[in-house]
Amino acid sequence: MHRDSEKTKQKILAGLERLITSKGFTGVGVNAVAREAGVDKVLIYRYFGSMEGLLQTFADNKDFFPRMADVFDGIPEGTPLHEIATRMILEHIRVFQSSPLAQELVCWELTEQNPLTIMFGREMEKRELTALAERGIVLDEDVVTLSVVVLCGLEYLVLRGRNNNPMMKLDYSVPETRKKVERVVSAVMKAFFTIRENGDSTE
Repeated sequence: MHRDSEKTKQKILAGLERLITSKGFTGVGVNAVAREAGVDKVLIYRYFGSMEGLLQTFADNKDFFPRMADVFDGIPEGTPLHEIATRMILEHIRVFQSSPLAQELVCWELTEQNPLTIMFGREMEKRELTALAERGIVLDEDVVTLSVVVLCGLEYLVLRGRNNNPMMKLDYSVPETRKKVERVVSAVMKAFFTIRENGDSTE
């Protein structure tokens, strides 16, 4: 019996993922998920309590982005800080570009603010910072600020590209453009950390 209930739960979660990928978060509802999963909607309430409960379970069990701590663990010891920061940013964007699900999540956060969108963002941030701190990595305010600005800019380029509406002809889906952007990101991060290491003001 327990095995059947787990199978049904996974079926519902898989249906939710397919629906989000094809329709976006705003197209999600109990009836739509039930149809997509091929189950009675009563089972959604039975196993998850509510639509919010279903989304909460989905968020808790789905990695939308690469775990930065795992990316860090794969970087050789002694790698310069600017290279570490660059690799973390570019790995995040690589996964983001290849994941319609992650893109839909960001679009949802931009178009609607509710307890769930806040939870998606804050829980992920808390989890990432905690995992890095456990490895002795504490990011100061300036590093976080620069990283967020660069990440958000790259995510925007990806979202513009998926609608065939590139910004200033920077189509991130084109390999040559990605290489160009990666060179610029690397140069910016290197310059930033060089200034800090030389003791110059970043204000």
